[in-house]
Amino acid sequence: MQVGTTTVESNPNANYLESRYFWIAYTASVCFLHWMCSSYPFYDVATAWVLTVNIHNLGNFLVLHYLRGLPFGSSFDQGECRGLTHWEQINHGKQWTNTRKFLIIFPVVLFCMSQHYAGYGFEHFLWTAPSFLLQFIAKQPAMHMKRLFGLNKY
Repeated sequence: MQVGTTTVESNPNANYLESRYFWIAYTASVCFLHWMCSSYPFYDVATAWVLTVNIHNLGNFLVLHYLRGLPFGSSFDQGECRGLTHWEQINHGKQWTNTRKFLIIFPVVLFCMSQHYAGYGFEHFLWTAPSFLLQFIAKQPAMHMKRLFGLNKY
């Protein structure tokens, strides 16, 4: 879209992530997820945290690092974002923006909270660390536009 003499690129797939309201809604949805996981009477605190962390991390990985393209219309980019994951589209690929920092720090804080409230149990760590590392490593700048083992290449 042309505005005056400058070009404004608008990606509806990633622009909503920059809103502080999204950050609040994201935090509230994870709190709701934890509330749902801890509301089952036969789950102890550690099990509720394992479920919360794993559901969040696997969902985070699928939505941000596995799915590609634009689910919200594609007329503006002429197919440029077809091969990019949601994470690669955030802030047009610019690293270390506030949005990316939030989406990197949030799972770290969630993982640390789960470890604390589960009493730093080794079994709990073994159940949560793989899903945490899966989505955390995928967010690192060195992994930008990389496809490991040919997964999600085409």
